[in-house]
Amino acid sequence: MQKATAVVDPLLSRRWFDLATAPLLEDAARYAAIGIRTVRLEFPVLIAGLQWRAAGKELLLHVQSDNYDYLPPRGWWVDEGDAPLRAGSLPADGGFQVPPNPYGEDRTWLCFPGWREYHDHPSHQGTPWASLRAREGYGISALLVQLLRDLNRPEVRAQ
Repeated sequence: MQKATAVVDPLLSRRWFDLATAPLLEDAARYAAIGIRTVRLEFPVLIAGLQWRAAGKELLLHVQSDNYDYLPPRGWWVDEGDAPLRAGSLPADGGFQVPPNPYGEDRTWLCFPGWREYHDHPSHQGTPWASLRAREGYGISALLVQLLRDLNRPEVRAQ
């Protein structure tokens, strides 16, 4: 499991983050139309609302992008005060993981390519983050679009 304790290059991390989140600001109406709302955007944190149609509600996702020049973002469900959601109607299955997680934290986590916990897991070491980071579909805004699709798959259930 990869763990970083210091930002490799804070300016580069910020630049990658700004590039990866720019579409959320530049085309906010299009993202809102598909069910993604930007709540807070301040490096290295993005709070985004994602519409979970099957549950008839919006879930808030905390995206943490420390060391974004070196590591993928992390994501977990939060309440309006940015406290991790641990119980209640949370998405489960299909890559959505509920607490506890294997990384020693009592919060949800995302087991999808492009998210840190996925790439840190020993069974997913075949595709390093560095080879995906600059590819289309792996920037933060694209990861949110894919996550929204995954959230609204029929096999995702509430736990």
